[in-house]
Amino acid sequence: MGFLGGLQAGSGVASPQPWVEGEDLSSHNLLRQMREREEVKRAPELDRGTIDALAEVFDFVFADPAIPIQLKYVIGRLQIPVLKAAMIDRDFFLSGEHPARKLVDALAAASVGWLPEKGETDPLYVRIQSTVLRVLNGFEDDLALFSTLLAEFEAFVREMEQQAQVHIEPVARQQQSTEVFEAALAHADEVVHQCVSAVPTDEPLLPFLLPFLATQWREVMARAWMNRQAAPAGWEQALSTMDEVIWSTQPKTDSGERSRLVAALAGLVSRLNASLDAIGWAGDDRAEFTRSLIDTHMKAIRSPRSTMGALESGPAPLETAASRMALKALESRRAQKATEIDVDDFDLQAQTFGRGLWFDFDDGQGNTRRYRLSWVSPQRTRLLFTNRDGFEAFVHSEHEVARLLRDGRLRVLDQQPIVGRAIERIMGVGETADLDLQLV
Repeated sequence: MGFLGGLQAGSGVASPQPWVEGEDLSSHNLLRQMREREEVKRAPELDRGTIDALAEVFDFVFADPAIPIQLKYVIGRLQIPVLKAAMIDRDFFLSGEHPARKLVDALAAASVGWLPEKGETDPLYVRIQSTVLRVLNGFEDDLALFSTLLAEFEAFVREMEQQAQVHIEPVARQQQSTEVFEAALAHADEVVHQCVSAVPTDEPLLPFLLPFLATQWREVMARAWMNRQAAPAGWEQALSTMDEVIWSTQPKTDSGERSRLVAALAGLVSRLNASLDAIGWAGDDRAEFTRSLIDTHMKAIRSPRSTMGALESGPAPLETAASRMALKALESRRAQKATEIDVDDFDLQAQTFGRGLWFDFDDGQGNTRRYRLSWVSPQRTRLLFTNRDGFEAFVHSEHEVARLLRDGRLRVLDQQPIVGRAIERIMGVGETADLDLQLV
């Protein structure tokens, strides 16, 4: 322990060894180099075994591609004090609660969020480096120092995440609102489809009406569906108004029906205008729809059924291009919603992703960027990715994430505690590939 204390003291005052791009990192594994020292050769077998095992742990740290090379050197300076801590408390290799082990895990996990372009003045880099220096200069034999530094470092990380969350939350709220609205639109599509399908074939919808129901009134119903918990009457009114609009455009069989239409028009027009104003529909399209509706009502009021030929569109109700396009769009949306996607291993993997995971993205132009999964929508139709600070936000659906995985453009970084992964590797529990494995 005296020998190790001397090495640690020298490491604490010395600057870290400069690194060179492409350099073999194994040359920085001091624990392997120590095996040839006479002090180590004379040490008890248990101590030599501890050195060998910890050397393999740091080999694993140096080989992890998720940790930027600059921070591998910084974290690597902990080799001697961590060896001392492992000799003081042999539970280092047996318990994930060992304070020195937890500190190494925390530093390695946080380093994934640092990028070289951030520079060595970046607060995260500075904090990791200062934590390592405090260990080098302050640790003798009291493991409580590791616990103290761990608590301080975790508080620092939480503060960073809270600052990032300020930028993430508005984007997440907007995306969740969009998800809810899209689900409501899909529900409205089904209601419109059922309504149109229920219209008698001998009294089909007039050509101008279907585009309105499948577009503007679809949005009215979607918004009413979204607010049905707070205002259930709004949803019922949207349904009844749709039925009444359709009825109002159908031929009237007798004077009683025409009188009923006259009595209903004022309230119907008022409800229509209020609903259409609420979705912001204005301009020439609305004016043309209103004119068509008024003309239809006037003809229904003035003409008996026997002279209503001008109101009927004949056996093919979707003769106009707008009507055909509206019906085609409606059926396309319904079909897309009902289509079952063939699920493969990449889809199953995407389904397991949760908030906090880090990924490397290939932009398709030879550039790789690192982003964190910062938020997942309740229905998992939106996965929000950001950088460490909560900026550069972009969204993919779960299916799109699976496609990126399938194409090799997205790689998830293994963020299980690194010491535990290394120990599993040593014990032969993990993968059997070389230590320079790609952790993706």
